[in-house]
Amino acid sequence: MTLAEIKNQIMFQTNNDEEDIEDYMPHVVDYINDGYDRLVKVWTKSHTPQEGYPRLAEDTDVPALPEWTHRALCDWATWLVYRNGNPQKQQRGRAYYELFMGVLSQLSDEGGAAGLNDDGTNVQYKYFRNIPT
Repeated sequence: MTLAEIKNQIMFQTNNDEEDIEDYMPHVVDYINDGYDRLVKVWTKSHTPQEGYPRLAEDTDVPALPEWTHRALCDWATWLVYRNGNPQKQQRGRAYYELFMGVLSQLSDEGGAAGLNDDGTNVQYKYFRNIPT
């Protein structure tokens, strides 16, 4: 997904709520990049983003992570949009938080540094978990 597609998905997930657009639109790229940083930290097993993972800024930018993780960026940003709202909005956003955390867990279990042997070769799993494509 490109950054533009991620932003469009967030709009869809928030039901194009015109009441909230003015509040969160100026921050949506920061929300997306916050989620991106969190995924990169798990993917690289590092507390600082690596050079190969620049901040998403242009609408044509694509996250340098597996395609199946890109939707999680939408979920994280949607959670951030809703978390400071009224209790009903917070409850609505909680589902997106849980979706993001599920991808974060799968990313840790299956990819990045967690998916490498000490010599840098890929771990060969006998049974693969069901990873969304």
